[in-house]
Amino acid sequence: MPAKTTTLGSLLVREGLLETTQLEEALAEQARTHERLGEILCRRRFIDPDTLFDALATQYGYRKFDPIRDTVDTDALKFVPVEFARRHGVLPVQADDENLVVAVVDPMDIEAMDHLQRIARRAQRKLEILLAPADLLTRARETHYGSVEGSRTVNRLITRVVDEMGQFTTGEEEPDEGEAKRRAEDAGVVNLVDQIVVQALHERATDIHIEPLEKGLVIRYRVDGLLYDALTPPHAVYTGLISRIKILSNMDIAERRAAQDGRFSHRQQGREVDIRVSAIPTINGQKLVLRLLDKTGFNFSLRALGFSETDYDAFKKAIHHPYGMILLSGPTGSGKSTTLYASLLELQDETLNITTVEDPVEYQIARINQVQVNPRKQVTFATALRYFLRQDPDVIMVGEIRDAETADIAIRAALTGHMVFSTIHANDAPTTATRLVSMGAEPFMASSALTLVAAQRLIRRICPHCQQEYQPSDEVLLALGNPTFPGAGPAGPTFLRGAGCAACKGRGYQGRIAIVERMMLSPQLRQLIAENSPAEVIREQALTEGLTTLRQNGLEKVQAGVTTAEEVLRVCLSDD
Repeated sequence: MPAKTTTLGSLLVREGLLETTQLEEALAEQARTHERLGEILCRRRFIDPDTLFDALATQYGYRKFDPIRDTVDTDALKFVPVEFARRHGVLPVQADDENLVVAVVDPMDIEAMDHLQRIARRAQRKLEILLAPADLLTRARETHYGSVEGSRTVNRLITRVVDEMGQFTTGEEEPDEGEAKRRAEDAGVVNLVDQIVVQALHERATDIHIEPLEKGLVIRYRVDGLLYDALTPPHAVYTGLISRIKILSNMDIAERRAAQDGRFSHRQQGREVDIRVSAIPTINGQKLVLRLLDKTGFNFSLRALGFSETDYDAFKKAIHHPYGMILLSGPTGSGKSTTLYASLLELQDETLNITTVEDPVEYQIARINQVQVNPRKQVTFATALRYFLRQDPDVIMVGEIRDAETADIAIRAALTGHMVFSTIHANDAPTTATRLVSMGAEPFMASSALTLVAAQRLIRRICPHCQQEYQPSDEVLLALGNPTFPGAGPAGPTFLRGAGCAACKGRGYQGRIAIVERMMLSPQLRQLIAENSPAEVIREQALTEGLTTLRQNGLEKVQAGVTTAEEVLRVCLSDD
């Protein structure tokens, strides 16, 4: 391994990155605490972690880990146990007949370096060390070790189930209820269902799709809004898998020709996940979709959701009104409920009585009274709202306004001194305002009740570890209206995208962020709503008042290097 040519402190001083007096202070502290010098320098903010990382790479002569160039070879993972990799902050990257390449966080960890040398000697390979930032290495390590271990476990369970159940093909008659129960209670099937959920949570999936094919089966995970094939087990596991999930969800396993709904909970290492299950019959058999709702807590804020300063200030001002209605719209999975929860957290105070009615309760928040819709017990949005008004509420959240009765009660609550949050199905902010009227609400009451209406979408973030400059195609730019960004140089705007790396599993994206079309209710807009004006007329007035459309908000994220032009085009087809 390369030997360091000079001390870290001397190198930093020589490069002008650290003052001599700062080094002396840090060395004096190191003599007392025996901490690593780099940790002391960063904690005292003499240097930042990136500067330390670059200095260590120079000091030891190691190449820096490049998540684009240094793609992780899953065969390399077998050389280093995951427990050791986690304990010492290392990640095997590549292995061939001659070399074992390992990325490390701390090149001064003598125990780790000696152990890696012994591993390389036993494997008759030369050890090559790369230096990696802690956050990138941790994410890449958990992603790849988790995927490999999860896949191995699932494949072993699938093989076991196939061996025990025998080949069950689509041409065979469906088993009776007794046989279906027997297969569902098989230990291999029980473990397989559990592992599929565990792997989905590891992948940050929000949904699991179990789809029977003409020959075989496919299991897909929805990650960051898009579906990806995760497993393609043989059809032999189909009956046991479907039956097990239906039993967990309190469904009728003998009913295969009608749609059913159910739910069950999954616990793992202190994490509780509520799983909503939907089953429908298809020509190849029953398809199941599992929605994963993490109940361990909610820790988002409006800022963390990606709101700009202007949008954040507007939302903050609106939610602190003593009364009124804030209404959000967007398709399923667009983050509406998350935004409402974040708004409630902004308001959360021991002096307020905050009550919600939801279907389902997606997150549990302390000191907020949350009610689950239950039609069998006559607990609907409308009936719950009626009872809420007798509970001395300050703030009410209604999961969704679905009918005229709920709309009428919510509006009256907003007009009688309560702050009401809710969602509704509409395409944009102006249509959101008129949707209440189309459901039967009186226009003058709706206009008086509304404080803020907004449409929302979720777009994928560029992976921060592999972003690079690129030029979108002419077709994409034309579809976006050939956008021009303020402040762009003579060469034009700079566009970024993710190249695909170890941390994002080659997708180029990691996580999502909200884009919002926000419309505060001005006197002019209230008048138009009261007159039952068309949404197009309301939109024209809102644009004159400075409305930022969904697409414009998305393009602001493109200019900021948060997302890609293609992603904005995928989510926002037009501003019409």
